[in-house]
Amino acid sequence: MTAEVFVSPRGRAGRLEGRYPCFAGIRAVAVLMVIVYHSVFFATWFNTWAGRFLGNLNAGVWIFFVTSGFLLYLPFAAEHLRDGPAVSPRGFATRRFARIFPAYWAVIAFFTFVVPRATIKGVGGFAQSLTLTFTYVRARNPFLVGLPPAWSLVVELTFYACLPFYAAAIGRLARRWRPLVVELVGVAVLCAIGVGAIVAIAEGYNAPWITVLPQHVAAFALGMFLAVLSSAPLRARTVTRLERLGQPAWIWWGLAFAVFVGIPLVSHIEPLGAMTAAQTIGLNLCEILIGFFVVIPAVLGPQHHGTIRRLLRSRTLTFLGVISYGLYLWHWFLLEVVQEDWLGWPLRHGNWVVVFAAGFPVVLAAATASWYLLERPILRWARSVT
Repeated sequence: MTAEVFVSPRGRAGRLEGRYPCFAGIRAVAVLMVIVYHSVFFATWFNTWAGRFLGNLNAGVWIFFVTSGFLLYLPFAAEHLRDGPAVSPRGFATRRFARIFPAYWAVIAFFTFVVPRATIKGVGGFAQSLTLTFTYVRARNPFLVGLPPAWSLVVELTFYACLPFYAAAIGRLARRWRPLVVELVGVAVLCAIGVGAIVAIAEGYNAPWITVLPQHVAAFALGMFLAVLSSAPLRARTVTRLERLGQPAWIWWGLAFAVFVGIPLVSHIEPLGAMTAAQTIGLNLCEILIGFFVVIPAVLGPQHHGTIRRLLRSRTLTFLGVISYGLYLWHWFLLEVVQEDWLGWPLRHGNWVVVFAAGFPVVLAAATASWYLLERPILRWARSVT
């Protein structure tokens, strides 16, 4: 996905890496969840006993949303709460454009012209796919147009577009009133909007302006809340309490796992099945909570404490986190090719473990090439000109 990538050891990204060294590992966990989810989707359609639980791996996308909310709002929060350097809207836009579009366009081009897999009809469909606006067109199913997982990129892109305006409004209010109170109220309002949108969708309102960003804004807002806590000039006693609260990473991940397992056991939700309004609301809120609980140990508590953080800082997960956007972009159609063309299994047939085991090395190779040959050079360029 598209959260902030740590590139330069001397710039702002480098300082973030030193202060929050677990985030690459968090992104790795999130993208692996999504890839396994789609491996199961292609092979079994979740029509197994274990599928009831594996269907919740889609919550990896919500981990990305919380991560983006934290990392992208952190410099704005520091500007408001600690008189940090002002964030340049032009620089922000340039870096976000460089992060999301070049690699995405490369994947669309590859699966349109080299290995035709993407379904893009007409000039309008092509333009909507290239500009990541297709989910704003009600007549189009986002899973049948272009790159199916790109629905979340539309959500992220909309968040990018709105964030500087939100930050500017909060900054103006923070100069008039107590900055921390303004920040916390702002986050609370965003959470309320998100919950309201989820309830509206459960009741049948499915307009794109609700289903794109508002439905997911609470996840971003919880990440922004963590950014506010990290930037606020708190009393030493409060800082100590937050450190103690975040230190036992196993508790937060245990809560995430409890929610993960509880979705089918308590709510009786079947993956990809029809849901009642209550189930729709419950599922959305659970996915947000999973994302929030998984991210907390990467923000609060000593970042070199415990087995979970050591795992997140391991070389393997750090590397997978660095190339996670490429993994996310390439995996869908490459898994399709592996299952249908290489293994000869049609959709809903086969063994998902085999699909994942055979497909992941191919996805890894494509994502690694994308990072070194395309993404990293463009991101370095974007940072050098902003």
